[in-house]
Amino acid sequence: MGLLSRASTLDTPVTTQGLAFSDFINKHSIKLCTLLEQKNSYYCVNNSIGFDCESIICADSTVDFWNGICSNSNKIYTFTGTDKNPLLQLFSINLKEKLQELSVYKNSSNQILLCEGILSDKAAQDFNKISNSEHTNEYNNINPLLKENTVVLLYKIDIEKAVKAFYNSQSTNTKHNFESFNKAIINEVYNRFACLYNNSDTTIKDSDHSIKTVIITDKAYSVELITQHIKLNLQEVFDSYASEVQISFSGKATSCDAIKDYLQAE
Repeated sequence: MGLLSRASTLDTPVTTQGLAFSDFINKHSIKLCTLLEQKNSYYCVNNSIGFDCESIICADSTVDFWNGICSNSNKIYTFTGTDKNPLLQLFSINLKEKLQELSVYKNSSNQILLCEGILSDKAAQDFNKISNSEHTNEYNNINPLLKENTVVLLYKIDIEKAVKAFYNSQSTNTKHNFESFNKAIINEVYNRFACLYNNSDTTIKDSDHSIKTVIITDKAYSVELITQHIKLNLQEVFDSYASEVQISFSGKATSCDAIKDYLQAE
């Protein structure tokens, strides 16, 4: 991810009862997956990591389709070769060309997990504990990251205009209403910063269309360069609509308390 490599590999305790989706991703080091939930006779993306806007639209699929893919709950289904072809229609052109193996798992709540690679039995067990809860930031975990020469950059990323622009271009092709589509996209963007680009304790959802994130680095990168890398990475999600993403530099912090105050401020 270039400059936006993860800020830390600290082993953060994860509570598995009522497991947040981002904690599930981090616990099992999953790079590409989605949680689909049933809306009437369709399944739509509710949460994801590694998906783009087009894939979130493409993944709209009927209950009958999934009954043919994973007829039994609590069973891992793995698809390779031509067997995975029916599932490829759920991904954008950019993603489907990279997929060699896919796993599907339906839990007892009829939520469906679709992920790249082979899903482990332990991950499947944890998927049964998935809840709508958010990750609880443990700010004390940030302290070890703050060293003498550390630079701490504070950012707010607002995706409202980008989401609206993309949705308006595709609204006739999706079962999502705008609210559910926006929720799926803000979840994807949050998960990228909490699980791939940054650290789950340095990122928070600020609203239903924005996140705050703290970039911690020991190198003297310019604000302009970091901002450009954020936008380049978000092109993976929004494609040409990434130009509509609003990236605001909010200053610097010199302590864990200052980071906490920034992330928690209204």
